Amino acid sequence: MSASAALAAPPDTIARPQFRHAAYVGVHSAEYGGGSHYASLNYEWWLSPRVSVRAGIGGVHRSYPVYTEVFDPVTGRVSYEEVGQHRYNSLLLTSQVRYFLWPARRPAAGLFVGAGLQLVFEEFQQPRTSYSNYVSDIQVHVPLSTRIGYQLRKGRWLLSGSTGLDFTRRDEVQFDPQRPGQGGREVHVTAGSDLQVGFLF
Repeated sequence: MSASAALAAPPDTIARPQFRHAAYVGVHSAEYGGGSHYASLNYEWWLSPRVSVRAGIGGVHRSYPVYTEVFDPVTGRVSYEEVGQHRYNSLLLTSQVRYFLWPARRPAAGLFVGAGLQLVFEEFQQPRTSYSNYVSDIQVHVPLSTRIGYQLRKGRWLLSGSTGLDFTRRDEVQFDPQRPGQGGREVHVTAGSDLQVGFLF
């Protein structure tokens, strides 16, 4: 055996990924805003056996009827009349970098940590009624997300689950007669999680 062969670095125990891309469908769960659970579609690209970047899009739509009370002075009865629909729409854009801590000698599988930014657009709509002048509102959030999770692989199929914290800055309005105009921006810390099925290509 030559001296150069004896001094050569040991081979990497993690194989180079045969497939460098993956697509996922699943559910993104969040406590900020009113979205709760988003149906999501994600794309992942491996930069190395341990590091990948992800981008995703998700959305949610909910609606339910809004009623107002109607009093009949003749019968003395109260009935409820539908005055419209309360609607909630939200669009979610996500970006994340993942690092696989324990790849189990297989690319695209094992224990990972991740961090990234999210962009959340929320629209609230409610019909104008006699007891509320609230009609519509649009809010935008930019949470910073942190995740820890595990990914299973069977052939080209992937099952990925993660949980972590989302950090969101929001405007806070405080009413104090002695100090008018007080308020500011505070950081809200909420829980988040993801469960997705993916396919390598």
